[in-house]
Amino acid sequence: MNKPQKSVEGAQSVFRALDLLGLIARQHADGAALADLVAATGLDRTTVYRLVGTLEHEHLVERDAVTRRYRLGMEAMQIGLTTMDRAPILDECTPAMLELARASEDTIFLIVRNGDFAHCLHLEQGTFPIRTVTQHVGGMRLLGLGTAGLALLATLPDAEMDAIHRRHRDEYDRHGLTHARLSKQVQQIRADGHAVTVDVITPGVCGVGVAFEIGHGGHAALSVASIIDRMPPPRRLWLAELMREQLRARGFTPVAGMA
Repeated sequence: MNKPQKSVEGAQSVFRALDLLGLIARQHADGAALADLVAATGLDRTTVYRLVGTLEHEHLVERDAVTRRYRLGMEAMQIGLTTMDRAPILDECTPAMLELARASEDTIFLIVRNGDFAHCLHLEQGTFPIRTVTQHVGGMRLLGLGTAGLALLATLPDAEMDAIHRRHRDEYDRHGLTHARLSKQVQQIRADGHAVTVDVITPGVCGVGVAFEIGHGGHAALSVASIIDRMPPPRRLWLAELMREQLRARGFTPVAGMA
């Protein structure tokens, strides 16, 4: 008779832990305080602390050393990434990417947001002899470090962008991206409707990126990368408009960001 009771109790702990993981995921940007999790679940503080501690031990959540707030851990993100090669967005965007690669003859990237990072989901190479591959499929890069990631960053509210910069200030500083400089770039993207980067990650390379909505408040981005000699300002504008046309033709809504 004890066995079923243990099974029920074990399942209850699993359900509670999953509820907490969901709450933390929804507050990932700013982090979730232990008191917030206690209030949201109605559980006692000791139980919440024990369950979240288990999630932290398994790297499903992490606790900020300064703010003591909980956010998703790399293991939770990795679980999501394992399904990306079968993501519907890949099937929906591949025809547009093939057309863009054919028309531009350059490399086209599909990037999705994963927490504070930009994850390369797919790329298509054009026929131009000099191949410009600045990121490989499956690679992750901090938002703002790269054309598509910068376009994605511009879709976020200023407060969320500020929080990301605070969390990763050292890495941004290594790339010369002060908060003031990053904010200026974001404002330009919102005004232009597309991102442009030159010599940011790979010397001699220029990129153009356009973010678009993918439902439920999410965003992805397409970007084109090529050598600087092939990317004078008029061609950058042409590529941005070409990406917007291809996205609209397949039912996506390009976005310039949030004012």
